Amino acid sequence: MNWTRELVHQYLTEAADTLYRLPKVNLSSRMSSWPEVVRSAAEVAMAAPATHTRRAAPAPDAITRMDRVFTWLLPLSGEERRIVWARACGIAWRRLEDIDGRSHVTLRKIHASGVDKIMCHLLGVNTLQDLGKNLVQLS
Repeated sequence: MNWTRELVHQYLTEAADTLYRLPKVNLSSRMSSWPEVVRSAAEVAMAAPATHTRRAAPAPDAITRMDRVFTWLLPLSGEERRIVWARACGIAWRRLEDIDGRSHVTLRKIHASGVDKIMCHLLGVNTLQDLGKNLVQLS
C-alpha cells in the first residue's frame, strides 16, 4: 500500500471514531442479585427521553482496523502519542495549546514527528532519512 501522511491521518481519525462508537461498559460498584424490573410499555413510553442518541455501532472490520492502528502508536514517545491521538480525536490546535501549555508550532512539530515515525513503521524503514528517500521514490 502507498502510505501517505493523509492516509495515516484518515486511519487514525477512523480509529478514534470507532472507539467513540463502541458500546460503553457500565460497571456498577454495587452489584445486586435482584432481577431486572420488568416495565410495561406505558412506563417505558413515559420515561424521560434520552438526552442524545448514539451513532450506530462500528462494523467488525472497523474494530479490527482500530486495533491495528493502536499498534502504530506504540513506538511513539508519550507526548507524541498523546498529541497524535488528540488530533485524531478532532481536538483543535488552540485547545491543545491550552491543555499542554506549549505553542501550536511546537505541538505541530511533535505531531509531524509522530506521524513520520508511524510512516517509518508502516514502510519498514529505520530512519527519517530513509523515509524521505522512500517517499521520493513513491512519487
